[in-house]
Formats: sequence, C-alpha cells, structure tokens
Amino acid sequence: MEERTLQKLFNADLLDIIPTERGFVYACRETLPDGEEAVAFYTYNQEIDIFEKIPVLSYISAKFGENGADIARQLGDFVTCTVVDITNSTRAVSYPDGTLKIIDNTGMELSEAKVEYFDTPACSPAANGTDLWFVVPESNAIINYSVKHNRIEFRIGSPKEKAFCHPVDISVYDNKLFICNAYSYKIRTIGLENYNVSDYCVFNEPVKKYFRVKDVEYVVMGSGVYSLDK
Repeated sequence: MEERTLQKLFNADLLDIIPTERGFVYACRETLPDGEEAVAFYTYNQEIDIFEKIPVLSYISAKFGENGADIARQLGDFVTCTVVDITNSTRAVSYPDGTLKIIDNTGMELSEAKVEYFDTPACSPAANGTDLWFVVPESNAIINYSVKHNRIEFRIGSPKEKAFCHPVDISVYDNKLFICNAYSYKIRTIGLENYNVSDYCVFNEPVKKYFRVKDVEYVVMGSGVYSLDK
C-alpha cells in the first residue's frame, strides 16, 4: 500500500462532484445572508488552480452533456443522482435509494428498476462494458449488475464479511475497481482479471469518493476535498 500525502483544496457542504476534462465541477449547500439555504455550483480548473462560481446550466451540461437541460428537467432531482454512460446512446442514472433509470441521450426513460442486495439499496455505480458495478453500503458488498438482464450477476462481500466496511463509492481505472470504505477509512481495489482485493490507501477519516483527472488523483472526505501527492 502506497504512502500518500494529502493536499487540501477546499471544504464545503458537498452534494455532488463530477470530474471534467480539466478538473471538476461540484454542487454544495450555502447559507445566504438572510439565513436561507441555497445550492451553489462551482468549477475547479486544475491546470491554472482556479475556482469559479458557475450557473446551474453549466453544472448540468458537465454532468449530462448534450441535451442536459432537457434531461435534468425530466429527472427533476438532477443533483443527488450518479450518471454513467453505458453505450454511446444510453446511460444509467442511479439514486441513493437504489432507483436505477436507463435513459437515452435525449433523457427519454427506457427502463426503471430498484437495485437491492439483502433488501438494502445499491448505489453510486461505475460502468464496466455494458454492466454496472454498484456499492451496497448497508450490506458491506459490491455487486455486478446486468442492465440487459435486469439482475445481479454476482457479488463480492456480504454483511458478515469485512472485505468492505460501508462502501460508498466505486470507480474503474487501470482495469481495477477502486472502492471507498467509509467505516474502515480505506480505498480498496479489486483486479478485474483475478478479483483479488488489495488496499490502495488508508486515511484518518471516512473516505467518500475517489476519482482521477488526467494524472491527478482526488479524494473526498468529511473534512474536505484533497488531491493525492505521490
């Protein structure tokens, strides 16, 4: 397991964060001068190390691409969902309660399902080919789900096992799954060739999300968003 140094970028009441070509965009709660709460949207450009406030349509465009405004309008709740491309013409929209919607590039809903394992919701998917990998936080498991057949193909972990401790996010890089475990403070990996489980990084607090933009690695934790230095 690598020894890594964290560099803090910012802290916010984060609702969503999405990698972009040059950095990321994010949505967060802010308190207005009159005491009311509002959702604000920002972009970070890692090439010039600058944060900028952006309109909601810029966030929507970064998250959903072309026809983003129409897609967001049809979804209603466009902030709390995770969106991943399955094919060039279809994408998965997953919500924390296990709701999975398959939509086309215009936002038309092709199907809807509830994805659960041990009666607990699966969420935060990552695509691997035309299948999806989900985390199941309450069951300490990750599952491989076939969109075509609308079923779980197999799982790794279970409520009684400790390979994963409340996994909350999953991503795919270098033919490996990277799983963020909130309760063990670890990112663990699974090789997609042999399904071996290994530790990648361990922190001093819950890790909520891991992603890469070009050669920069980022982690989201309760205390803020950090870049990882080697």
